[in-house]
Amino acid sequence: DWVREWTNRPSLQPLSPEGWFEEGHGIAGGAPDRHGVYIPHHCESNKLFLWSPPPAAADAAFEELLKSRQKRTDLFHVILVPRIMSPRWRRLFNKVVDFSFVVSPGPLFWPAPMFEKLWVGILLPHIPHRPWSLRRAPLLVGLGKDLRRVLETSPSAAGSRLRKLLALPARVASLPECVSCRVLHMPRSRHVPTEGHQGRGRESVAQRGGTGKDDVNGN
Repeated sequence: DWVREWTNRPSLQPLSPEGWFEEGHGIAGGAPDRHGVYIPHHCESNKLFLWSPPPAAADAAFEELLKSRQKRTDLFHVILVPRIMSPRWRRLFNKVVDFSFVVSPGPLFWPAPMFEKLWVGILLPHIPHRPWSLRRAPLLVGLGKDLRRVLETSPSAAGSRLRKLLALPARVASLPECVSCRVLHMPRSRHVPTEGHQGRGRESVAQRGGTGKDDVNGN
């Protein structure tokens, strides 16, 4: 219920292990064409999938999620996995997610009897201009620090931060590149002059026709 609340998807259900291989790739069934060739049907953009694999099989799930990410960069994915057998899947988890945080046992949605911490990962859709992927954007780094502080004091208030995070790709995609980089706190891109670029740098000695030595008389 906690994930359904901040994703605003009341009917959201975790993918089944069978769903890792098709539905999680954005494939919503299919049908043969007039030549008898099976053509998959793809789901709409910005659909969100919930991955909650058993820790013993999480590495297999994340391998499929990496493939899904290569095929469809316009989808949301949320991962929930307890910190059990983490050496098997932690590397893949860190490789695939754009944003992650850890929930300690105690909140209503992850009570103390769960004992192990809950790892949460989020994959955001790419945007149509620089920086393309929001992974490691300074704004997300700052949000992660703020979220960790909120989870320590008032875990129920974390949902508002996460809703803003899910709305970020659409917000940034609608802005010009220069504005979106400022919103994400990204450094401005530097123009690299081409060979024929004029107006930058000093002329070479050969271009000036000089000897390379300064003339004290200014000649």
